[in-house]
Amino acid sequence: MKQVIPKQKAQVFNNSIEYLHGKTQHWISEIEFIKIEQDFLKELLAEHIMGLCDTNNFTKAKLFLNGIHHEAILGETLIESIKEHQINLALLLENIFLKKEKLFRENHELLKIEFVNYIDNFKYIKQQVFELILRIMKKEKQHKLLLK
Repeated sequence: MKQVIPKQKAQVFNNSIEYLHGKTQHWISEIEFIKIEQDFLKELLAEHIMGLCDTNNFTKAKLFLNGIHHEAILGETLIESIKEHQINLALLLENIFLKKEKLFRENHELLKIEFVNYIDNFKYIKQQVFELILRIMKKEKQHKLLLK
């Protein structure tokens, strides 16, 4: 797993609470879209299950499906953490918990790192699934041409 190190740690402390809240909303939107992509990848693998068996890539496909499932669980957990963070940011906007602002900003940076890692891991799985399915589709196409 790739770990992202924050480039400018001080930057989060210069951003407004409204800006941080907007970023968290964007993160949730991205994770929600990835859920749809995860479902698509599962369907794509299921659609080509016969090709997976024929090409001895069934084990890879199972690993990818397990990876997608694991990432889906992590996505749900991450959404919960982000929503909790949003509540804290909203309270900061209302001038509640002002003494904890530094802690919330540090938490925001940690959530940002988790979010970026989540996105990177999903992109890797997606790329691997696409490459596998592309190989299977090419093999299926060749097989159909041979039968003609």
